[in-house]
Amino acid sequence: MHLLFFFLLLFTAKTASQKDVIFTQCSSDVYPSSSFYEFKLRQILTNITASTPKSPLYYSALSEFGVFGFAQCRPDADQTTCETCLLYSLSKLAAASGGHGNTSSGHCGQSIFATVYQDLCLLQYSNMNFSFHQYEILVGSIPNELQQPNSVDFSRRVAELMVHIAWEASMNSTKFAVGEADVGNAQNQKIYGMVWCTLYTTSQDCFQCLLSTVPKLPYTRQGGRVFESSCLLRFEVYMFFDQNLIKKNDSPEFTGPDVGVKNDSVSAGRKGTAKCMKTETIFIVVILEGVALIICFAIIIVLLLRKVNLSIVPTKHEANEEEVRREKSLLLNFGIINAATSNFSEVYKLGEGGFGPVYKGILHDGLEIAVKRMSRTSGQGVVELKNEVDFLAKLQHRNLVRLLGCCLEKEEKLLVYEFLPNTSLDKHLFDPVRKIQLDWGTRYKIIEGIAQGLLYLHEDSRVRVIHCDLKASNILLDSNMNPKISDFGLAKLFGIDEAQGNTSKIAGTYGYMAPEYALRGLFSTKSDVYSYGVLVLEIITGQRNICLDESIDSVDILRSVWKNWKQGQALQAVDQTLGDRYLPKQALRCLHIGLLCIQEDPTQRPSMASLVVMLSSYSFMLPEPLIPTFLR
Repeated sequence: MHLLFFFLLLFTAKTASQKDVIFTQCSSDVYPSSSFYEFKLRQILTNITASTPKSPLYYSALSEFGVFGFAQCRPDADQTTCETCLLYSLSKLAAASGGHGNTSSGHCGQSIFATVYQDLCLLQYSNMNFSFHQYEILVGSIPNELQQPNSVDFSRRVAELMVHIAWEASMNSTKFAVGEADVGNAQNQKIYGMVWCTLYTTSQDCFQCLLSTVPKLPYTRQGGRVFESSCLLRFEVYMFFDQNLIKKNDSPEFTGPDVGVKNDSVSAGRKGTAKCMKTETIFIVVILEGVALIICFAIIIVLLLRKVNLSIVPTKHEANEEEVRREKSLLLNFGIINAATSNFSEVYKLGEGGFGPVYKGILHDGLEIAVKRMSRTSGQGVVELKNEVDFLAKLQHRNLVRLLGCCLEKEEKLLVYEFLPNTSLDKHLFDPVRKIQLDWGTRYKIIEGIAQGLLYLHEDSRVRVIHCDLKASNILLDSNMNPKISDFGLAKLFGIDEAQGNTSKIAGTYGYMAPEYALRGLFSTKSDVYSYGVLVLEIITGQRNICLDESIDSVDILRSVWKNWKQGQALQAVDQTLGDRYLPKQALRCLHIGLLCIQEDPTQRPSMASLVVMLSSYSFMLPEPLIPTFLR
């Protein structure tokens, strides 16, 4: 019966539309003809191809006796389109002739595992369970042949759009997202983008796959698509997806695959549970009504208690301290910290800033920590400590320092972080001996890591955060010299739709502050971009952006880099301690990026999404920088 249905599907597939571009990825290992593997493979492929279009999100997976099958359609494909697409894919997988390896039109023959990619569907089978593949594996790329005239600005807009919807897709149960952006021309054209991942990838793996693939898009064209092993991306200057079907398919609840379970046992289980559905529904309704009543009573009690408590109004200082104390999961005992630092011994002292000293500590279980002890004379206080706790409690990223806890006892204000053995970037970069550790590869890794951390703060975290004090001393280095952004005492929280804020209390570090912030108190994500540009130029040149020599011939680093750039000898600015042990093309691009970041007009500075793509893709064309601010 299965074989009859299998051949019927093959016959039907021949009438399916074959206009969609397709990539077939096959293994070189083959299975024997008329083997048990072949029999089970055909059985799974026919079952999965028939069942997928009927599922709420057009997705199903099956496994039986070491054979695994997976099918997925885009959420904007209706049932008929999904079925047609999968039938055509099945005809590719089922063909007995053709080559192996990656091809745009070849058949897979008897490959032990294979995948067929189309714009509207994906069909694959394997002798192993499906998992996230290394995202560097490029399956195929297709550019639209039409050239884009204004490629620099167009590239930036495409990159920002694709990074934005990549984050949306990774957070969606469908692993799919679309979006649009203005081209910026007189015709009011739009750029339409689409990204999607295989549903067996995690949110983190999906975002990693999509983000690493964005630079591979053909930015000089008016459209294109890239197929990766676990994700697909596409952009065009016309709408190529069905917005109505996407909205319609957003509502069904996602159900997981039946991987690892035999098909007949799954259906039997469903029949058995169906009999109990009505009885269970009644119990659930009763329980929900009871829970609702309890919640109502709880809300009334809380409101009454709040009304009583409002009669005792604490001072602002006390209220702030109390708010920090509520973070119970982060509160640490002073005695434990005191013991870990040997009563804040000078031997354990790592350094000191405007806020106070930092100590190394060792907990009883051997965990090494770093303790920031805010001095009583520090300009920072409970507000800044609360700011740091609030932000770092919500933010988790490999390029952000990890907060372990805080302490407000005995007039002490302490913050406890993970210990990073290589201290801060400035301790290496501006020290004539230690900067030798910063070879070119390490410097470039630090530049990329800081960009990834800022992109997370600006676009990808649950809250939008402006750091407002990005500088070399606030970049900490772990044992592998990976950068971690620290010190969120001055950070600002933004609403999702907010673009700019202002403050009358200007605080930060001169030399890194954007001009609009230093002069008018205006801050935005572009303020951090300015600071990042200064930091990039410092990393490349190995010099501080501070004029230490007051002689008439003295120039700051920004002026020096710009002068070399205009004279066509930009590489003269590269740190001389590197000698010729660096990549000139990469160094030149970093200097170019640094100058773009310190443009006087914030709108002329690239976003962090664009910067991440600029650093990872040489096909992304960079605009010519204008003379930086303060240099006119």
